[in-house]
Amino acid sequence: MNTFIVLVLVPMVLALPYQAYADFDIKDYKDVINSRNFTGKVVLVTGSSSGIGEGIAKLFSVLGANVVVTGRKEADVQRVAKEVQEWSPKKLKPLEVVGDLTQTEFIATLIGNTIKTFGKLDVLVNNAAIYPTNNITQTDIMQVWDQVFAIDLRAVVELIHESVPYLEKTNGTIIDISSLYVMSPSAQNLAYGSAKAGVDMITKVLALELASKGIRVNSLSPGCIQTTDKPGPICSIAKTITPLKRLGQPLDIAKGVVFLASSDASYITGANLVVDGGHVYTIAGYNTL
Repeated sequence: MNTFIVLVLVPMVLALPYQAYADFDIKDYKDVINSRNFTGKVVLVTGSSSGIGEGIAKLFSVLGANVVVTGRKEADVQRVAKEVQEWSPKKLKPLEVVGDLTQTEFIATLIGNTIKTFGKLDVLVNNAAIYPTNNITQTDIMQVWDQVFAIDLRAVVELIHESVPYLEKTNGTIIDISSLYVMSPSAQNLAYGSAKAGVDMITKVLALELASKGIRVNSLSPGCIQTTDKPGPICSIAKTITPLKRLGQPLDIAKGVVFLASSDASYITGANLVVDGGHVYTIAGYNTL
């Protein structure tokens, strides 16, 4: 009898007319066209006075955002800020903030000046980091450890802590820049790799904690990125074993960050986006060279 009921009911279910389970129309699909328009958005990128952070700040500016440029060297901050304004479609003047992220007072000033200048915060990009090589036998290992953790990990927590009240008001998003060294250990990178592993866990935990506040939290792990005219020996080796056979550029990372900050990623939180040309799949060989 049970078998008979199943045989009868299954064709009946299959015969039911299809009904869409989500009420989307063509407008929802067309919204993707404008998903990279950040006009009216306020974006804070730490470590944006050079390298990857500079590329991120510039791309957000090109896409219409108000940008906060910050770093430790005033000349570099001024240079990037000048170019950010020149590249802005409406020539929007960025906020320039010079200071040290290891100082709690500076972090409060950075967030406070951002709100005072622009009135809100939509996107926080935790990019600033240092990565000195070190090994466990060095006499100054703990000094290096403390320096790396102060910038690469503690500052991330402090920045997010100060930003949450404002990001909640805008349904904002946080993007933490992580590292491939979290996925595969590398000798002489004890402090940096450990700190970035912490950043990944911060991303995952806060994705859970902040979801109810409408805040998304994701991370991005770059491959070897060329930030100078002449890449160093590590990146030169990486280029030869990366499947796409090229080094990444700051713009490659900026595009990934912009995606995570955009409405296209509205259903993504607690994720890590790897932008490395496939390097992570050959990194074991990289560690032995």
